[in-house]
Amino acid sequence: MNPRSPFLLFLGLIMVLSGLAGCATVDQKIALNYAPLDRPFGRYDGEIAVSLAAPPSTVQNSKGEWIIGSINNVHGVHRADLLSDRPLGEWITDAMVLELKHAGYTVTSAPSLPAAVSRGILITDINVVLNVNKGLTSDQIKHELTFNVEVFLKGAKVKTFTVDSRDNSTLLTASRETKEKIMLQSLQDAMQQIIPDIIALIEKK
Repeated sequence: MNPRSPFLLFLGLIMVLSGLAGCATVDQKIALNYAPLDRPFGRYDGEIAVSLAAPPSTVQNSKGEWIIGSINNVHGVHRADLLSDRPLGEWITDAMVLELKHAGYTVTSAPSLPAAVSRGILITDINVVLNVNKGLTSDQIKHELTFNVEVFLKGAKVKTFTVDSRDNSTLLTASRETKEKIMLQSLQDAMQQIIPDIIALIEKK
């Protein structure tokens, strides 16, 4: 008997199982939620308007669900979509509004900032990556969340901040709950980065 035969049979079995796993993969819907953390941002007052620039080019499927990520096989070949009922721009904007309210401000969400806005926040250039590569024994998750925040005072743009939050993990299995937790913690991390900078700038005397 050829001594390589058992190895070749084992290799063939792995390839078959990998193919079967890829065929069985289906779309998965996850919730884009947000909850503010109890942080010492302080208590402030005053009005702030928050607006979203041109939304990111997120695609919807035939059911109207937003495609926010990809489920791939171990080689990175797309097998299914990660879906949500809400667009990414709305998710990030709502988190910004909630955090500023949490800090004491009176916040309004507007389609566009008024020309002479006293205090305004414009969210731009949103980019979100959520890829899951499914292997035989583990799943690899790559997540990246980036966006810019433009701060306006008395109608003039005074500064642009760039926010960047990333996560790369290898897990036994990437459940729906795990993906939701990664997205939540990523946005919380982004808000932790940007809210103190916004407050420091608009409260500067």
